[in-house]
Amino acid sequence: MRLSVFGCLFLIVVGLTSGCQNNESIPVKKTTSTKASVSPTAQDYNNRGNAYQRAGRLQEAVSAYQQAIKMKPTLIEAHHNLGTVYVMQGKLAEAITTYKRVIQLRPDMAEAYVNLGRAYGFAGQLDAAIAEYQKALTRDATLVYAHYGIGLAYRYKGMFPEAIAALKKAMHLQPDFNNALMQLGYVYRETEQLTEAVEAFTTLTKIYPKNAKAYHELGVCHTKQGVYPEAVKAFQRALQLNPDSVETQNLLQVAQARAARQR
Repeated sequence: MRLSVFGCLFLIVVGLTSGCQNNESIPVKKTTSTKASVSPTAQDYNNRGNAYQRAGRLQEAVSAYQQAIKMKPTLIEAHHNLGTVYVMQGKLAEAITTYKRVIQLRPDMAEAYVNLGRAYGFAGQLDAAIAEYQKALTRDATLVYAHYGIGLAYRYKGMFPEAIAALKKAMHLQPDFNNALMQLGYVYRETEQLTEAVEAFTTLTKIYPKNAKAYHELGVCHTKQGVYPEAVKAFQRALQLNPDSVETQNLLQVAQARAARQR
């Protein structure tokens, strides 16, 4: 299974991996006093890596984090940040190794298991991903993204009842979690539970009225139900928000033709 299996998650990966573990916003330079030159510390290199990461200079960020770790092997945030950049680069084997090191340093850090689970998920190792998410939940049962990650993995394994339960748990913890609600709608649609799918996508359009994908999926569900006038409305709204979607344009034409035949 390729990286694209979890592609729908990739746009939010940076946010879900807790971002840079520091508050610095610009690279740290050597400071000079009248007495002596002060060499950068491990934390300085970590901060420098954070700035490079935010600037999109990922390889330079990697080098900075590696230098921080070389100077202080127990600097957890540098390991964490290095893993995050590896995920951004698609270097999943390296990310997995790095997150395992974080866990070695802090076995009680629930978020580290979430990050490791996500890396396994991107790598298509779904059982390993589920195992790490479950470890996270034994340490903190309120971790929304652990429930979400398990739900996503179960969906791709075809274990739909388990996926629904996990995604509902994520939604219970964070009712406005649009990605969880979208995934829940997908599962309902894939299992032909169209009434529930329509409810999920409709709710999503109410919470996020500019979500073109939600309107598109709502149109798909209405088409499957044979409710073509409603499908037309949904596709038209999706195109207002995303005029370049060829798929939505084609499905709108189909729904319009079928609606005309029903008159």
